[in-house]
Formats: sequence, structure tokens, C-alpha cells
Amino acid sequence: MTMPKTTTFYILILSIASTAFSYAQMFKTDTGSLEALSGVLRYKVIFEYSDELEIPKHASENIFLEHYAKKEDKKENGAGALFKEHWFSYRETLFEPKFIQDFNFFNLKEKQITVAPNIVNSGYTMVVRTTSIDPGSSNFFFKKNAWLKVYIRIYEKGHPEKILYATEVIEVHSEGANSDIFNRILSAYSELGRGLAKHLSRKT
Repeated sequence: MTMPKTTTFYILILSIASTAFSYAQMFKTDTGSLEALSGVLRYKVIFEYSDELEIPKHASENIFLEHYAKKEDKKENGAGALFKEHWFSYRETLFEPKFIQDFNFFNLKEKQITVAPNIVNSGYTMVVRTTSIDPGSSNFFFKKNAWLKVYIRIYEKGHPEKILYATEVIEVHSEGANSDIFNRILSAYSELGRGLAKHLSRKT
């Protein structure tokens, strides 16, 4: 049975409103205001990672890496060392580019806000700082999404001490529990980029 056009229209409106509400809940202001960013369409983006990056259920990032590397070595000799190498190198080669790609893909009514790591003609800098990563899991019996804890801060170029806008800590989950640990983390950065672009486009 085909739904009436009016019913379909209202469902669409409710879906859009629900999505907007969820992003408003995700990106809560900690410092400054979104009004300070009104009209800004381009940001230089910088990625930071906490020196004491939290990995749930592990006392430290190093302990997590040693534990996971041993598991990988049981599957294939030498895989553990490769895993530890990728844990750090994929930040620059996979996760950060995916955040940028999905952030820049979004546009709203011919308004598009973009970010890039190497910009000379922008007066604003966006810092994406990751403080925690839960890599999730996926096996025959159980699947769990990855999630990140990050916060965003934005300041005028050359004045990092003067924060125009900063979020509270954001928890963002991957879209589905892919069997590969790095794909799960990649998906979480994708969700972060897309969600932040929508938030700033609609609020600034």
C-alpha cells in the first residue's frame, strides 16, 4: 500500500528535525559561541592526539598496543609490529583525510564550509583533538562499533589562546562494526567529519 504524499512529507520533516536535534546534542558548546563563526566558510584544520590517549579497558595506549600486537602475531608472524606501525601512520594517511573528505562533501543550500590542512588564505584554525579511541570488535559471536572521544576548538589565525568556539567532549561512533579494526576507526572519523560539517553549516 502506498502512503499518501502528505504522510511521506511529514515523515521526511520529522526525520530531518530528528537528525538536526541529534547533532545539536552531540556538539555542545563549552567555550565561546557559534555566533563568533558566522560567515566563516574555510578553516585550516589541525589534528592532535592526547599524549595519554585513553583506550577503554587498558591502562594505557602502549599496553593496548602490546596486547593487540601479540594477538596479531599469533595469526601471522610479524603482523604485530605492522599493526603498531599502522596504528600511528594511518592517522595521517587514512583517518584525517577521511574526516576532511566527508566534512567537505556536505553542503547546505549552496553554502559549503570546507577544511584543509594546508591553507594560507584562511583566518581561522580548527583543531580536532582525539582524547580516547575504543577500536570496537568484530568476531563470529559479537560485534561492537568503534567510538572516539574528541573535542573541537576554533580560533583566529595566530591567536590560539583566544578561543572563538570549543565543544565539550564529543563521543562519536562508527557506522557498523566492520571486521577490520582500522575500518571501524575510519568510519568513526567519517561520521565526525560529516556531523561537524552539518552542525557548522546549519548553525553559522
